[in-house]
Amino acid sequence: MSKIPVTIITGFLGAGKTTLLRHLIEKSNGRRIAIVVNEFGSLGIDGGTLRGCSLPNCPEEDIVELTNGCLCCTVADDFIPTMEALLDRPSPPEHIVIETSGLALPKPLLKAFGWPSVRTRMTVDGVITVVDAPAVADGRFADDPEAVARQREADDSRDHDNPIE
Repeated sequence: MSKIPVTIITGFLGAGKTTLLRHLIEKSNGRRIAIVVNEFGSLGIDGGTLRGCSLPNCPEEDIVELTNGCLCCTVADDFIPTMEALLDRPSPPEHIVIETSGLALPKPLLKAFGWPSVRTRMTVDGVITVVDAPAVADGRFADDPEAVARQREADDSRDHDNPIE
């Protein structure tokens, strides 16, 4: 039995992560891809956008939302049970793509793939960081740094420093 590849997509708020996900779904050529979307709040904007994409390769059961804040800070509570549930499906996905919130750091998430219940069944094949190029060209890390700051302040589960400084 081969391991299921997992790709992590990360980047700040508004960088284009959901746009990239939609493109991956459109170009999946029938491959069963599960999408795990780490929503910041209880209102699932990105997951809702993907569910409403009207693409044949976009069944609702393959889009999973985690809404308890920054995924890298809630790995044990939300992430591991979600991965186990995807792996235990009668017909598991052929690939899993994880979209982190605009606040999540990929390193703690990568460490979670060493947990006994998932390490023999899936492997991270890459981490993609989406960057808002016009903002970076203007000397900012995001188009709206104030919105990112508000998101950070509102996330009670976030227990890491902001490495962007």
